[in-house]
Amino acid sequence: MDKSVAYQKLESLVARFTNHYDEYKVKSYNETQVRQDFINPFFEIFNWDTGNIQNLSESAREVVHEDKVKVLEKRIQRTKAPDYSFNLEGKRLFFVEAKKPSVFIKEECEPAYQLRRYAWSAKLKISILTDFEEFAVYDCLKKPNEKDKSSYARIKYIHYTEYLAEFDYLWEVFEKNNVLNGSLNKYFLDASSKKGIESVDDDFLNTLDGFRTTLASDISKQNMDMLERDINIVVQKTIDRIIFLRIAEDRDIEEYGKLNGVLVGDDYYQNLYNIFDDADRKYNSGLFENDELSRDAVVSNKVVKNIISDLYFPKSPYEFSVLSVEILGSAYEQFLGKTITLDKNHKSKIEYKPEVRKAGGVYYTPEYIVKYIVLNTLGALIKNKTPKQIESIKIVDPSCGSGSFLIGAYEYLLNFHETYYLNNPPSVGHKKESPIGDDNKLTVQTKKRILVNNIFGVDIDAQAVEVTKLSLMLKCLEGENSFSINEELGLFGERALPSMEDNIKCGNSLIGTDFYDSSGELDFGDSEIIYKINAFDWEAEFPSVFAQNGFDVVIGNPPYVKIQTLTESNPLIVDDLKERYFSARNRNIDLYVCFVEKGLSIIKENGVLGYILPHKFFEGDMGENLRSIISKKKALEKVVYFGANQVFENATTYTCLLFLSGKEKKEFELLRVYEETDLKKLLQEASFDKLPSSVATSEPWNFHRVEILNILDKLKLMPTKLNDITRKIFVGLQTSADDIYVLQGGEEKDGIVKTYSKSLDKEIEIERSIVKPFLMGKDIKKYITSVPNRWVIFPYIINNDTATLYTEKEIKSNFPLAWEYLSENKKFLENRERGKFKSNWWQYGRTQNLTEFEVDKISFPYMADKCQSTWDAEYCYHTTKVYSISFNEKNKYNPLFILGLLNSPLFLFFVKSVGTVFRGWFYIFTPNFIENFPIPELDLNNQSDKAKHDELVKLVTVMIDLNKKLKVAGNQVDEKSIVRIIEATDRKIDSLVYSLYNLSEGEIKVVEGN
Repeated sequence: MDKSVAYQKLESLVARFTNHYDEYKVKSYNETQVRQDFINPFFEIFNWDTGNIQNLSESAREVVHEDKVKVLEKRIQRTKAPDYSFNLEGKRLFFVEAKKPSVFIKEECEPAYQLRRYAWSAKLKISILTDFEEFAVYDCLKKPNEKDKSSYARIKYIHYTEYLAEFDYLWEVFEKNNVLNGSLNKYFLDASSKKGIESVDDDFLNTLDGFRTTLASDISKQNMDMLERDINIVVQKTIDRIIFLRIAEDRDIEEYGKLNGVLVGDDYYQNLYNIFDDADRKYNSGLFENDELSRDAVVSNKVVKNIISDLYFPKSPYEFSVLSVEILGSAYEQFLGKTITLDKNHKSKIEYKPEVRKAGGVYYTPEYIVKYIVLNTLGALIKNKTPKQIESIKIVDPSCGSGSFLIGAYEYLLNFHETYYLNNPPSVGHKKESPIGDDNKLTVQTKKRILVNNIFGVDIDAQAVEVTKLSLMLKCLEGENSFSINEELGLFGERALPSMEDNIKCGNSLIGTDFYDSSGELDFGDSEIIYKINAFDWEAEFPSVFAQNGFDVVIGNPPYVKIQTLTESNPLIVDDLKERYFSARNRNIDLYVCFVEKGLSIIKENGVLGYILPHKFFEGDMGENLRSIISKKKALEKVVYFGANQVFENATTYTCLLFLSGKEKKEFELLRVYEETDLKKLLQEASFDKLPSSVATSEPWNFHRVEILNILDKLKLMPTKLNDITRKIFVGLQTSADDIYVLQGGEEKDGIVKTYSKSLDKEIEIERSIVKPFLMGKDIKKYITSVPNRWVIFPYIINNDTATLYTEKEIKSNFPLAWEYLSENKKFLENRERGKFKSNWWQYGRTQNLTEFEVDKISFPYMADKCQSTWDAEYCYHTTKVYSISFNEKNKYNPLFILGLLNSPLFLFFVKSVGTVFRGWFYIFTPNFIENFPIPELDLNNQSDKAKHDELVKLVTVMIDLNKKLKVAGNQVDEKSIVRIIEATDRKIDSLVYSLYNLSEGEIKVVEGN
């Protein structure tokens, strides 16, 4: 309904509540009545389908009315599910908890805590508490505490008498279509405070870490003969089993408080194992499979009690009935990045695994990325198929980690089947054969069958394999309860879960078992080496899959591990990778390139691969062989290039989505992002360009829209490049310590510079002949003549084109002030004592670069978000954050002509198109990205060409002079006047540059980003 009709209906609802107010306030008027009479109609006014009149499948319903489960906690009877879950496009958005009008929502603490506990555990930003008389909106990212006041984290309160006055707010924020367009996100950003925010996955990770530390310390003390790796196994299994059962309790699959029942008698840990044995008979998942290592471990009662108690109310803030598998996976992904180590005294310590520490941590793939990859691989493959046809589809993640991609694929299959059966009801006579129950939900039997038939995974980390199994089992049990599980056990004579031993396997996806045949150096008695290698035979481990010629879908987020890291930890593996994988034969590769090659080798001809990975392999030598493999196979199907947008929170990894096909493709789809944007929204709405497969060669992949590629092709045809007319494009000086060798400001007089040393924090004097004027990156601005306010100690004798380092004796003799200063610096003295005077005092790179500074040159920052070139006729030296260009005899143009080209939008367009983008949308202006910039071919003997050349030189000269005047302008009026002239002159330069390159109006618009 539209807004005006909605207002009238709300007006009637408010009037009805007012007219019978006293009747609704009595205690006998209960929650069920207020939901039916007022809360359901209230949300229907805002266009929510509370009754599912659209007859959508359970997974697609807009409003889910949760079943209530009563439990007794701390002598308070409470429910373990919110009354309503509001969802759109399969994603839960907010909860609504209903109370009867006799409850005083504004002041009572318990209802607010109950709601916030639900929503925080579900990682929802906001949720609503209402009895219709009162309407309270809470910020639910703030961790709940039972002692919080009812007003804590409340960001909006409305009494029903204010509904009409607040109607615009209610409509703009909670009307369904506005929610679909992002109103909740905008409102939350405007209304919430970051203070007190602690996400449930981060908090749960801390809880898991605490359990691991406590268990590891206790087990290492109580079991002195247990190996470090075995302690890790026992700790992991114990935690996984407890978490599974605790979640099952809150979901009413297990009796609530069952784990608490182990806290009796003399041995809590063995009591726990009795429950594990019962669970093994019930679930058959492998998770509870008896193993002597864990069973025979000794764990103190105190540790078991603390862990169990921390998972129950009131200590636990978690509501496991709504804590999703995806949230658990996010916490577990971080958890798996750490390991238990023992020192020589057998004391345990939790620390990051070496490869994780060097990679800067573990980054969980956001759910929207997982869903997009699944949709564009599995989704495309099963479209318009029947469940029978889908039975043979095999999906694998070769580096499954905590199982996020497999969970995404499994959930997609479950939703697909549920929708199919809802639209095509099965006609079967026996209940056991029906894939869908009376509630229109898939039966446990069906969910088990899909899991075993379709989902596969491999990981080198045994703990990751166990977590993946745990996650898949929990997903399989989602929506089940004790009744449906017991029915499965009784009616069908089957245990509740399938064994995943044949589906999720532990092994090194990249190293085959033939490694052992060819590795004569391998010590098979060293279990640690065998454990690290963990070779894996794909065809032997998945015989039924390869009987069908491989997998249909390969998905995942392969590890981003530099080859140098592997070289340090296991050089034998590196040698094998380079022999086994063509993609690994480049220098400085990252492990993910091997996973791409491996993925291509295990998919069927009609199979598809979808990965998220760094886009670094698009450019440079490290990705050349992988690009060649993809090019020869014509395998490229789709690319999403995120540019400088960060997919992983708190990481500086520049990523893309790569989709490959097992069969040859004539063209591929491209989505390249050119600005900072909301990636989730972009993926939902973006349209793709189609490019011919021929552009995906072994050369760097500069994929762009067709109109951009056309301009680049036009520029490539121009014969003269910047590199042809330059003597050198060179980097600045790299000192071994800027704070020692770079001096701040000061004045020069009588051959002496009075300046300031940051390292000594004092004024010093130094000989002018041993220092050079020095520029930092921030000193370089477009057309602005840089005035150095720093000096660099430069102990070289420059003679013609050579530069020779002074000896220590010569420094002492010729520059006593410099020597006195340096002798006070601790770092300098340390290097001198180690005999590193000549090799490590100044690290100025190659000697032939040193004399380049003593020429007229163009200088520019090596990284910038716009053109920043300037002219230097003062022979300034500069840092490595600056590059400079000197010209050779082939350059027939005035250098200011070139300066005008390098400050034009066209030059920036070129660098953006061929270069690498970094956070903040900064681009690199290094030689490899700028040396091929084309230079217009002008005949300076031709009057017309000469006029164009001279006009550009004149305009650039004016720009340099104007910027000098701007610097000394005495008032704002003069400044504004000069700025206007600068802007007008800049436009003239741009226009002239466009004409030099013969760009059309349409091409100019593309260059300028319109």
